[in-house]
Amino acid sequence: MRMARARHQRRRIRRAAAAVVDLSSVRAQRRREHAEMRVRDAIDENRAALSRLFATGLIFTQKGARAGRDLLLAHQTLLRTADLFARLVEPSARDDAALKHRAEEVFAHLDAQLARTAQLTARTGEFLSGRGRD
Repeated sequence: MRMARARHQRRRIRRAAAAVVDLSSVRAQRRREHAEMRVRDAIDENRAALSRLFATGLIFTQKGARAGRDLLLAHQTLLRTADLFARLVEPSARDDAALKHRAEEVFAHLDAQLARTAQLTARTGEFLSGRGRD
């Protein structure tokens, strides 16, 4: 009986406490990282379209100026979104409820914003290729 009790106590001692992982914070971090990657890709595409618009000189036409203005507005919005994601990583943002609320609003509209930016970039590409010129 003593041996059984001693083995039971040894087993209890050998078991280490299991680490508890908060999966909601891991999911939120992955969601933010994925969204940030998508925004960075859109910024790069947008910047490339703006560069092509300037390099070809078509920015000085009426349609080119309109396309450039639309791209710049989309670019500005994307930069603000990227800045928000960067601020979410800072340690001081953990307790900032207003920042988290703003981030949730951005997440809610992110797909539409990225789709609109892709549409503007594609339209600019068509304009630059000659199909949209009048």
